Amino acid sequence: MFLRVFSGLPVALIVAAAASPAVADDRSQKYRSNGCEVERKADGFKYESKVECKGGGPARFREAKEEFRQGPCLVKREWKKDGEYKEEVKCD
Repeated sequence: MFLRVFSGLPVALIVAAAASPAVADDRSQKYRSNGCEVERKADGFKYESKVECKGGGPARFREAKEEFRQGPCLVKREWKKDGEYKEEVKCD
């Protein structure tokens, strides 16, 4: 009797495990690296990345902005006088 009740359990676990990756298709990460906050998201072929560093780095003499394409990605960078740095990457 014990075997009859639990014989379908392994099959149900396999089906549930196989279905879970399809539900969690997008991946995201959020962490700190060298004093900067990093956030990355990937969903299929789309990718986004944001890096924000608060002061504490070397002071710059002037502020600067940079925007360019790198393959299918658009990259935006910004430096401020107080050492703050931001970077955004968006890929389609």
